[in-house]
Amino acid sequence: MLSRLLTATTQTGDAEVPIHLHSPIQGDDFWECAFEIHWPEGTKSSRARGFDSVQATYLAMQNIAVHLYASHYHAEGKLRWGEPGTGYGFPMPVVGYDTLIGEDRLAQVPE
Repeated sequence: MLSRLLTATTQTGDAEVPIHLHSPIQGDDFWECAFEIHWPEGTKSSRARGFDSVQATYLAMQNIAVHLYASHYHAEGKLRWGEPGTGYGFPMPVVGYDTLIGEDRLAQVPE
């Protein structure tokens, strides 16, 4: 399992937001990669499926990025990984490029 720790600012102070990305597992005709985002108010669990283990993992990471950038913590500027405003380090699907901040925006150049 891979993990990353973000921080959310809540009304009661800073709260850890652990993200867990599990190793992909092979199904009959697909690979699946599960993940969890442990928000202060509860855990969001999901999975992504791909043609192979790399695609399943990449799609799960993109799914994580979508959830982070769609969160009210991001919209309110209350989510961070390291320095505020530097991004969260997950790849974003092309349709979400315009929402990226900091190093995330610099790391992804749309074709």
